[in-house]
Amino acid sequence: MNLQEYYDTIMQLSHGIVVTLDLNGEIIHGNTRLENITGYSMKELAGKDWFETFIARDEREDARREVFRKAKENKISKISGDIRTRGGSKVYIDWNIKQLTDSRSNIVSILCVGQDVTGHMLRQEGLLYERFTLIERNKELNCLFEISKLGGDLDLNLKETMDRIIQLMPSGFQNPEKTHVRLRIGNLSWETPGYRKTENFLVEAVDAHRDIRGTITVAVEAPENYGRPVFIDDEKDLLMTVAQQIAIIVAKKEIKSAKIELEQQLRQADRLAKIGQFSAGVAHEINEPLSNILGYAQLALQTPELQDQVRMDLSSIVDSSLHAREIIKKLMFFSRQLPPQLIPTNINETITEALRITETAAKRNDIVVKCDFAADLPSVPADPQHIKQVIVNLAANAIQAMSGGGTLEIRTLSDKNDAYIIVEDNGPGIPEAELKQIFNPFFTTKDVDKGTGLGLSVVLGIVKAHKGVIQVRSEPGKGTCFEIALPCQQNNITDD
Repeated sequence: MNLQEYYDTIMQLSHGIVVTLDLNGEIIHGNTRLENITGYSMKELAGKDWFETFIARDEREDARREVFRKAKENKISKISGDIRTRGGSKVYIDWNIKQLTDSRSNIVSILCVGQDVTGHMLRQEGLLYERFTLIERNKELNCLFEISKLGGDLDLNLKETMDRIIQLMPSGFQNPEKTHVRLRIGNLSWETPGYRKTENFLVEAVDAHRDIRGTITVAVEAPENYGRPVFIDDEKDLLMTVAQQIAIIVAKKEIKSAKIELEQQLRQADRLAKIGQFSAGVAHEINEPLSNILGYAQLALQTPELQDQVRMDLSSIVDSSLHAREIIKKLMFFSRQLPPQLIPTNINETITEALRITETAAKRNDIVVKCDFAADLPSVPADPQHIKQVIVNLAANAIQAMSGGGTLEIRTLSDKNDAYIIVEDNGPGIPEAELKQIFNPFFTTKDVDKGTGLGLSVVLGIVKAHKGVIQVRSEPGKGTCFEIALPCQQNNITDD
């Protein structure tokens, strides 16, 4: 029997991949199945190093050590791995390895018989990927469910809702502990603890009512040689859906906030209307008897040779009546019973005249009054008496606040179609809690005999009647500044 022919026939008839390696790992023999799978002929493979030819560079040494270790076991050993074909594709093979020895039991070669299991491995990888995808989809759905619950929680404000969403989001991604999230809405920002932007990130716009309100960024710390995509398609869809949910939540919160604010404004408007009606009625009822009291008291003061005590008492009656009359005037202003009579007005001159009324009080309280008027200030359609009332009220408040002395500065300037009046002092300032209420009728921090709480509400009413705007800024310990803007051109101005 020709043993060589017999051996070659066995090699060709084998249904598996048969290859023989020498002790250096070079190819001695191989069957047709090996040629068909690898794309190489045996003429090309004979004498070539198996590991250099078929094994990926970073796996060669490990594969070489494993094969020779198994071959030394003097039994049929099993090993699994993959090879690269001539075309670059990957083929998975389960190998049976056995050493071949000579008559003196010396190892002369290694026989490897393998079975192509690529189809099985690909099916297994597919099943594993499907399992992985289902797990990730379940995480994403749970994340979206929790976010939808947060969006429906009406007890949470916008900041609390967004903070909880950001802390929840990493749970919907492959590696929650390596996932960082940052959300920016307008000037507000939320981040997961230790946030840092990496090379692997996704950004999605938060678009509410076709208006981009902010962005949400997801960054992942992916290790080198990461075996799968940093972001799978479902995660990209998750980020897009979360951005849409956030936009809906922002819109809902804004609508709710606007509704609450509108309701408050309506209640305030209704309350002010009722107070105005009541104030107007009280003012009319009191004004006539008060005028009689004031008139008779002033007439009595003209009587010659009055006793000092009587003169002092009559003077007190006159002063009290004048004070009461000023209160009634404020009530009339507040209730809009004195509409503005608009005429072209020199604001600088009007302010100068108004300051003469407060001049004595300023000197008495050691207040320095500084005026800086714009020479090119245009004429403003206004009621001079009403503007005087505004300046007197603001100046009087500043003077009373700076009981230990200080500086009151009044400036005017123009910008485009507006004239500005700025009244600023370096007094104690107004606490933030009080700053929100200073224009409310009857709100005052002064003693009962020193204020009615109507001064600033009257100022606000006059400015609004002139179609103007008043703003205030104050910082405790650093003073207060009122800024009034009056339009230089007004058409069809009516009292509203």
